[in-house]
Amino acid sequence: MSGNDTTITTPATGEERAAALLEAGAILPPATLTGDDTDTLTARSYRHPVLPGRTVVRLVPGTLGEAEDLALDFLGLTREPDAPTIGQVRRETLGFPAWALVNDPANGHHALALVQDIERLAAMAATRAGAAKDGFDALGTRLDRSAPHFLPTFYEQAARVFLTHDNTQYAAAFFGKARAAERVHSLEIDEARQRAVFLEFAFAGALTVKALKEHLKDLTARLSPDAAWAEFRQLTVERCAAGLPPYASLPQDARALLRAAGLDQAREERDLLRELLASPAVVRAPLSFWQSYREPIVALAADEPAVRRRLLEFIPATATDEAADTLWLSLLADAGAQDLLTAPDTGGGAPGVDAADWLSRWAAHLRSGWQRTDRSPLTYALVVRMAPRLRTAGRPTTIAAAGRYGRTDLELLDVALANGIPVAAPEGSGGWSRDLEQWLAQPAGERRDLAAVAADPRFAPLLSTAVGDLGRHRDSRRRLEQIATHPVLRVVLHDWLAARAEEFTRSPGLPGADAVLSTLQSFRTVAAEVNPRAVARIAGHRTAPVLAHTLRAGIIDELGWPALDKAVRRLDATGRSTGKNGWFALEDSSWPVLILANPERALVVGPDEILLDHPLRIPDRIDSWYTPDFRYVDGELFVQWRQDGKLRAYWSSRPAEIFTPTYRGSAHWRTAPAPTSHPLPGGGAATGTGTLRAGDTQLPTVRYVMSDGTGHWRLSHRSRPVWTEYDPHTGEGGRASLPAFLATAAEGPGELRQENCALVPLAPGLENTPLGTDGALLGWWTRYDATTGDVRAGGTDGRTVSLTDAGETSGPMPVGSLLLPGGARPVVAVQGDSVSLYDDGAPQATGALGRAQKGRRHQDYAAGTPLLAPLPHWHALRPRDTAGSLALRALTDEQAADLIAAVTEAREQHEQALATARSGGTLTPEQQKERDRGWQQTLAAVVARALPDITDPALRKGVAGVVVVTERLCRSLERFVRPPQPAEVRREQEMFEDYRPEHGEDRTIAAAVTGLVTGSGSVYHPQKSWLTLQQIRAVQQVIAGRPATGRPLIKRHREETLAGGWTTDEGTAPGGGGWPRLLPALPALCHRATAPATGESAREALLLLLSALAEGPLTGTPGTVRTVLLRAEGRDQRRAGQVLRHGERTVVILGRQPGCHDRDHACWIALDRDPQGVFGPVAQFTHSDEQPLDTTVTAERAAELVALVRERGPAPWRPEAVDALAAGTGAGPARAALLLAALPDEPGAATAATIGLKAGTAKIAGELLTALSRHGDLSEVTGALLPADLPQLWETGPDTAAAIARWQHHFGGLRLPAEDTMTELGQGEASSALTVLNPGRVPWITRTTTQRPVSQKQHHHEYTELAADDPAAIPALGDLSRAAQTLLNLAYVLPYGDPLRAALPDALAALRHRLTDPGLLLAVGYTWLPDGRQLSAALRQAHGLPETGGADRDGFTPVGEVFVLIPSYGSSETVLVRPAALKGADDPAFGLLTGLTGPGGYNPLWSVSTLLGEGITEATAAGLGPQPGTGHAQDPEFSVPDLVTEAATAHGLGRDAAALYLQLLALPDPTDRRLTHWTGWKPARSKRARAELAATGLVVEAKRPRAGRTLFLPGGWQPHQAPRLPMEIWKESLYDGSARSRPVPMGSVPDLFRRAWARTTEGDAPAYEELTTRATRKGRR
Repeated sequence: MSGNDTTITTPATGEERAAALLEAGAILPPATLTGDDTDTLTARSYRHPVLPGRTVVRLVPGTLGEAEDLALDFLGLTREPDAPTIGQVRRETLGFPAWALVNDPANGHHALALVQDIERLAAMAATRAGAAKDGFDALGTRLDRSAPHFLPTFYEQAARVFLTHDNTQYAAAFFGKARAAERVHSLEIDEARQRAVFLEFAFAGALTVKALKEHLKDLTARLSPDAAWAEFRQLTVERCAAGLPPYASLPQDARALLRAAGLDQAREERDLLRELLASPAVVRAPLSFWQSYREPIVALAADEPAVRRRLLEFIPATATDEAADTLWLSLLADAGAQDLLTAPDTGGGAPGVDAADWLSRWAAHLRSGWQRTDRSPLTYALVVRMAPRLRTAGRPTTIAAAGRYGRTDLELLDVALANGIPVAAPEGSGGWSRDLEQWLAQPAGERRDLAAVAADPRFAPLLSTAVGDLGRHRDSRRRLEQIATHPVLRVVLHDWLAARAEEFTRSPGLPGADAVLSTLQSFRTVAAEVNPRAVARIAGHRTAPVLAHTLRAGIIDELGWPALDKAVRRLDATGRSTGKNGWFALEDSSWPVLILANPERALVVGPDEILLDHPLRIPDRIDSWYTPDFRYVDGELFVQWRQDGKLRAYWSSRPAEIFTPTYRGSAHWRTAPAPTSHPLPGGGAATGTGTLRAGDTQLPTVRYVMSDGTGHWRLSHRSRPVWTEYDPHTGEGGRASLPAFLATAAEGPGELRQENCALVPLAPGLENTPLGTDGALLGWWTRYDATTGDVRAGGTDGRTVSLTDAGETSGPMPVGSLLLPGGARPVVAVQGDSVSLYDDGAPQATGALGRAQKGRRHQDYAAGTPLLAPLPHWHALRPRDTAGSLALRALTDEQAADLIAAVTEAREQHEQALATARSGGTLTPEQQKERDRGWQQTLAAVVARALPDITDPALRKGVAGVVVVTERLCRSLERFVRPPQPAEVRREQEMFEDYRPEHGEDRTIAAAVTGLVTGSGSVYHPQKSWLTLQQIRAVQQVIAGRPATGRPLIKRHREETLAGGWTTDEGTAPGGGGWPRLLPALPALCHRATAPATGESAREALLLLLSALAEGPLTGTPGTVRTVLLRAEGRDQRRAGQVLRHGERTVVILGRQPGCHDRDHACWIALDRDPQGVFGPVAQFTHSDEQPLDTTVTAERAAELVALVRERGPAPWRPEAVDALAAGTGAGPARAALLLAALPDEPGAATAATIGLKAGTAKIAGELLTALSRHGDLSEVTGALLPADLPQLWETGPDTAAAIARWQHHFGGLRLPAEDTMTELGQGEASSALTVLNPGRVPWITRTTTQRPVSQKQHHHEYTELAADDPAAIPALGDLSRAAQTLLNLAYVLPYGDPLRAALPDALAALRHRLTDPGLLLAVGYTWLPDGRQLSAALRQAHGLPETGGADRDGFTPVGEVFVLIPSYGSSETVLVRPAALKGADDPAFGLLTGLTGPGGYNPLWSVSTLLGEGITEATAAGLGPQPGTGHAQDPEFSVPDLVTEAATAHGLGRDAAALYLQLLALPDPTDRRLTHWTGWKPARSKRARAELAATGLVVEAKRPRAGRTLFLPGGWQPHQAPRLPMEIWKESLYDGSARSRPVPMGSVPDLFRRAWARTTEGDAPAYEELTTRATRKGRR
């Protein structure tokens, strides 16, 4: 049997047949089968008073009978006593509400009442799954608080609802909730029922790994090992059969069960794997599955050939790298599966194995994913062994891919071809560039030579294209040198150069020749050596004939639109199309007119004249990202703009009536050469979605349209663009069809390209269109013939043109030809906004004679055209100069050569004059413009002398533009054929570009310095970038006095005159990089390089960094190096890497400062070295933000340390140094260990273990040290550990005395929370803890300042923000919130008697005092309310203020005493709060905000109300009274012993159990660990207390995630998200007013105990709530 055959097995016995029928849902005769999976089918009869004499009969399985009776009883139906058995059916598990009816009949009516809600949500689940899920969650919350025993079946029912809609994700979630409810409420488990539901959901594919693993834990606790294994195995198999893959730890879980059961592991694993391997889901098994089960799979495959075949049927989807591929191939080899691929094919080969198909799939796998770069030597060796079989079979295998996204393993392809394996040719072309780059990156000694690929005529073109694409690589020089020295690829490059030479010399037009030469420029370093003949052929090619042919064929500037030229001149005269707040609009949606506009005016240009000159009423301040929009119809102009995010508009006849326009219809955004509107005979304009008429406020959107005068069509997209009929007045669409003109064209060969077709009635003034007309219509058709590659176009005048070798979906498409004087008929082709001219029949890709884009001005091939009109408006073009055009038709090659020579001479003279002018100083913009105008006049004079018959100035400029392009091509040609000099080659690359050491990448260095250098982790670094080391080495060379030798500085900056005697190097250093901030931290980085906790890659990165810094004068001389921010006026600056010099002083511009640039300036970060330390101004730059870069590490000391580390390795870890540092600093042992280890950034478990810490402890200690860096220089303390005599670090250890001294200097007198206190506080509290314990060292607590609204601008957007004279003195609401929360947390966790408790009232007093500052304003932090209103508008309304206005002279708008408004973006306002105006925690302002945001909404003033409240006063003062004792308030025996006595007496408990009950009753976090910490009880004592309390009805015993305990109060449970601990719902009201992130008492802990106990004594003890539903009968509590 083949591997793809399917065998259907027929049950052999009658019992097996009956079982199969039962499984399929059949009803069998009673007692046909025996077993737990069968059930009786009963006929149950019911009567109802409203149905006298009639009986209702229900067929119900016996196990569900009682539930059915109860359900019908709820409806008033009474069952007859007799219920005969009539058949046998498959047993069903009790669901909801059946389970509730059977197991809790007293509350069964409530379960039935919920059915209506379930059915409603079930109907919703099909289309609104999220809303249905929320509804089920809400019902589940109600049941959790009242009837938790209903939850498992209820959640299962919810899961089944989602399964009916194939939503396995939600189904699995609710199934998991059902199981969680069993654990949370410690519900009794029905093993048979649970086994059935697990199988049900496993088979449905809704059993998650988490649910399965939790179930495994429960199984091992409840069942015998044998039974647990059997059930687990069945669930695992069914789960995979349903499409869910095996999970990662399945082998470990299974083996643990097998060991516990004492079963034969080998046999059981083989049986399990046999079933799992047959499952389709095994393809997605994790790699760990294959690694763990490798040996059992090999053993199973040795005995069963079907398993070997099965392994060849798939490739693991999780194999994504070379290691995974190696694992899979070695598994196939060990299992014998590879033998099926390599065995000789003896009449059909191995049964079920198609070797060619497997290799095709494996090759596709190897090229999947863009990140795969590895070779696969095992694959290549396997293919060699497969070759005889594949050659014999003769079936081609697919190895190569092509196209834009194709990937090919070139090594694999070469192996296959070299061994004669049939390989299928790829579809498409191109796409090997990245493959070849990766092949070149492999070690030369390991890769193949690709000779077989290069020799195959099918693949050689792809390889040639890939070689040519390497010229575009940023590292092309290196790659091309590799190609030029490679024996095979050198030949490929030789042929590629020959082909490009052929293409260059045959290019009929300048664009094609220029494109080829631009491609070749990257190859000039190797071209002459590899193919001198091709270079010689290119050098000998004459460009004059190409120029002559271009001009004879016709250029765009021979035609003009006088009215449009006049409109452009008029707009230019206003001077507002550019510059600040300038914009220019070209609107072509009102054919046949064209609309031009700038902020001053809008001009409507008709075919013969300017139809309208309208002064605009648009505000200056509009949304800068939106250019105003215009339409023209029936003599009126529609004007639209966007301001403050909203559309505004008016019509030109009523400019004062500004309205908000609305739109109807859907737009079509695909680019097409057809117009988007045309006038209708009765008035108005057809737009494709309706008629636009003057004065409309609801406008139709525009679509591309066409009309033949009677019918109307619009361009639609129905899997492809098609023209569809529509009613121009209503916009209603119709069928797809074509006008007769196009329908006739569609009958020709090929396919009509409908999106390139156009047709409109002839409009007045367009009768002499250069595109041709039949006197009634304007337009064209375009047809593509895929068999020939020809694309043909025809106009309404009957003329047709064509292009050859065209692409089906790309490249310019012809639409017709231009009628030019003298008989020239250039083909017009369009692609997007670009228009090209061709000879008729020219090749599409290389035959263009000229190219220009609509809306551009004075382009290379349209230099005389002030503004190129969109193609549909070309019908308005007219010949500019008939005599001049005739002169061009007669132009000779000799005349063209003379033109080129004359322009060359003129350019040389112009450049010489320009250099002379610049030698006297930088030219002003006006001087530069004057020079440019002079150059244009010179060019026009050259053309006038050479071709005197051309008299039109625009045509002269057009001809001059084409000649300039030709002359530029000549210079490019000269550069290509001139061999590059060595210095020139060097200047084409950055300094030290070849320096790329292992572990020296920017990302590695950034990771190595994180934690010691501010901001080191905030910069993006490319994956393969060595800029940091390259730039440091380059800067060292430059500041030592040697010139920068990198890429040349751009000409404009190279030639500018610098003020103050400054000069600039012609070359540059590498640009970018933020490494200067490393210099002050060098001592600490040196110590980290020696620390044993530093990873080896990070250590090597640091050593490379230190080695680079040891190469020059950057370090060791304090006061001589700084960074400075330089601001340069002007735009479009490229100064990164510029080197400026003044005497001994050197400034290196490193890169652009993010966020500090605009249209008129740019800011640069520069490194400034002055050996004298004087510094001062830098040329004409303004400078700011000076940062000294002092370091005590000299170059010699850095070099010495590098040598020591390389010789001796990391310094030994010394625990005694930790003790000394901890004692001397008072920081604690964990923090001292981190300091000694040089502050590893968030150390993992392995790193922490090397310094004797646990990962969690290290992380919390590290957070506090990070927070300390805001109060002093922690890196200086770390750096001080480095001894003056470096070898002593290895011999006697670090200099702890020096480090302690620096610690005392920076942090002496600072109150630090103890390490165990920080552990109790948890993560994220370190910074705020230091703030509240040391308020006198926090600027925003101790200082005041003045605030004012200030206008800002960023990215062309203007806005207002609140600025302060001293920004550090202003707290944000977040600062206050963290301070308030941390105060409460410290008051809660600090034991009575802890010295730090005395600091809490002082901290509260300092914070309150800061809030009394009348000048302090705090931003609320949000603008919009839940109902969609702006908060500022709601506050104005509440205080009776107008919607706008009211600002005082400082720009503040008071709203009552508490609130203040300032402008924000657009019309929105920022809401500020003045805390000093609040009268206390009960001020009405708090209630107003709560009312606006809703009770559950964001409360921005929680921190202020908390700090002003009495609760925090009581909390911080607790334990500070006379003789409070020492201990934890959370221990009732310490804080409230009287309550312990009262609770023990009330409930008959011992004192320990009573104390434990009070803790569970009141505390938010009574985990077992914390209870032991607070009480000091030994484990045995704790166990006794829990056992005594659990034996009562006061608590329930259960397992709940993240609870940290097993005893709980009865009632609902709130499973909060981390970091907040979950808790009982009953307790939440005890923490009203507390922060959501961590509820702690708003008062003292003893008071918390008393409030909780009082609730129980007043009748509000913890209990489940009464379930309330629509049912009228009352259920139990």
